[in-house]
Amino acid sequence: MKTRVLALLVALLFTFVLAGSAFAAHEAKEVKGTITKIQPVEYEVTLKDEKGMEVKVRVKDLKDLKAGDSALVKNGKLEKAVKPITGGY
Repeated sequence: MKTRVLALLVALLFTFVLAGSAFAAHEAKEVKGTITKIQPVEYEVTLKDEKGMEVKVRVKDLKDLKAGDSALVKNGKLEKAVKPITGGY
C-alpha cells in the first residue's frame, strides 16, 4: 500500500514539473507586431505578428502608441518599432 502511494506521489510530482517547464517555455522575451488592442488598466497590449497570430503581452508602461502602430515588446518594455530604410544607394 505504501509503495502505491509513493509511486503515485512521484508520478504527480513528475507531471507538475513537466507542466511547469512547458509554461515557462512559452514566455516570450521579445514580441514584434502591430498593436490591435490596448488594455490600459491591466497594462496589456495585444499584438498581431507577421504570421497573423495575436499575442497578449503584459508591459511595464504604456507609451503614447495606439492601435495600428508597429511595436516591439522586449523584456516588458513597449517601444515603437522602426522599419529599416532600404533603398537605392
